[in-house]
Amino acid sequence: MNKNIEHIVYLGGFGFPVGLAEIQKIKLVSKSLIAAGARVLVICRYGVHKRKKGIDIQKSGSYGQIRYVHTSGTPFRPESFLKRNFLKMYGVIGEIALLMKLSFKKQLDVAIISSKRFDSILLYFLLSKLLGFKTVLNFAEFNSALSREKGKKTGFNDYLFERYAFGLVDGVIPISEFLENMVKEKSPRKPCIKIPALCDFSKFNPDQKKPVKPYFLFCGLLNRELIEFILEAFDRIDEDTPYYLYLVVNGSKEGLALLQQEIAHRKKADLIKTFKELPYRELVDLYLNAKGLLIPLRPVPRDIARFPHKIGEYSASSNPIITTNVGEIVHFFEDDKNAYVAASYDVKAYSKKMEMVVKDPEKAKLIGQNGWKLGNEHFNYLRYGDKLIDFFKKL
Repeated sequence: MNKNIEHIVYLGGFGFPVGLAEIQKIKLVSKSLIAAGARVLVICRYGVHKRKKGIDIQKSGSYGQIRYVHTSGTPFRPESFLKRNFLKMYGVIGEIALLMKLSFKKQLDVAIISSKRFDSILLYFLLSKLLGFKTVLNFAEFNSALSREKGKKTGFNDYLFERYAFGLVDGVIPISEFLENMVKEKSPRKPCIKIPALCDFSKFNPDQKKPVKPYFLFCGLLNRELIEFILEAFDRIDEDTPYYLYLVVNGSKEGLALLQQEIAHRKKADLIKTFKELPYRELVDLYLNAKGLLIPLRPVPRDIARFPHKIGEYSASSNPIITTNVGEIVHFFEDDKNAYVAASYDVKAYSKKMEMVVKDPEKAKLIGQNGWKLGNEHFNYLRYGDKLIDFFKKL
């Protein structure tokens, strides 16, 4: 490997190594780089975790071969307002000091920025020029679209980020074609390398599938619109053999209580089961034993722009994905070949795809296996280490 691209830091990985999609992406990209011969350090400015049972994180340490440090001195979020804001400032100072130390020791070649805060990106731009390292922005969410979806005005930070951030970094890692085009529109000559949702395929062993009652599975955050869509599609299935619906959802107590009320009014309520806060091994087991994995995407800017982390995990299970013809799906999946892809975000059309799994389980199994082949080629983290190193060399 080119000795000039040996030391890579991740900036903005708040909460590492515990967290959802963003943290999982940091882990998998880091593992890919380590597999290609690089050394990776994840730097977290301040703690975001609440102190509770089950979360045991040190202020610095290693997750496998990935080293990490919380420069505020703790991975936990203090209850005290004064202490919390003091540690935020302390964490920034500590981060700057650590980057200076790494640069002085010639252990800082490239920084991958996993942040949507424009002020942070501006700071890293100035530090990169001062200390002589390259910066690459991880770009995974269309933030202003998310704000508009929630009925909010686009924030000033989102405006600055989407207008100027790409010009302050040496390269960008967009997660989708839509976001890559967005970068090219704002900064036409900016080098990009698209990396979709990634997965560690070694954690999914299809030989460990068990004979269980057949079920469909949805895993995701508690989004009332999506859940109602799935419940309605499930209700419409005309089936001779009862299939269950498993919902693995995380959300507020109030939201989960409303979900239970909604389920109680459904005609198939006795076939619906909910889960929350599952250990990853148990979640993998649910993926492996499902007959169909649900991920309806909506024709809205947010869903067009993103690439959900669970698509990689779904494909690794070798079970069929049931989705809609939206966003990145069209660039990877083909209906009736390696996934069930409804032509539109329509309950009736989506329900028909679910029904196909019930009516022809052998074909569904073949489609799931084809999905695994596609996923192993495009979503397996091991495919990207050398590609990233080559990309960094050209910056």
